[in-house]
Amino acid sequence: MTHHRARRGVSWARRDIHRPADFTPAYTESSAHGEAVIEASPRRVYAHLVDVLRWPGWVPQVRRTHVPGEIRVGAAFEIEMYGIRLDAVVSEYEPESRFGWIGSSPDLSVYQAWILLPLSPGTQVIARKVERELNTAPVRDVQAEEIYYAHQDTLLRLKRLAEDGHPSA
Repeated sequence: MTHHRARRGVSWARRDIHRPADFTPAYTESSAHGEAVIEASPRRVYAHLVDVLRWPGWVPQVRRTHVPGEIRVGAAFEIEMYGIRLDAVVSEYEPESRFGWIGSSPDLSVYQAWILLPLSPGTQVIARKVERELNTAPVRDVQAEEIYYAHQDTLLRLKRLAEDGHPSA
């Protein structure tokens, strides 16, 4: 079954800033935008993004993931961020160009989207993340600046991982 939020075109990572209505600035507590040029092919970068099981190894906020099936549009998975378990769904899956997911719990909702643009000598990566309902103690006291730097750190880790030449498999 496909999750109701997993329809094509919901990503706000597109240059036209099209995002789900409940993830607009009026409804969010935190948003981050980052860009990086990675000297690796879009294929290699994308392989790391969609390898959800390996996120705990390079995404600082992620402690655990559980993926019961193949990653594709509508696929459900679990992710633990900030000590909170989120039920997540892949909302965008366009090989080598964009990947997005939405995760939620009673205390936190996250939307993250990545857009990949071919660029000589590699890939320009645009990453955007929005968080809502930051009601839990582990997240409530995190400053916006910390969230921004964690987001930038994730981009730098992706850059190192993809440029090392090791595939994500």
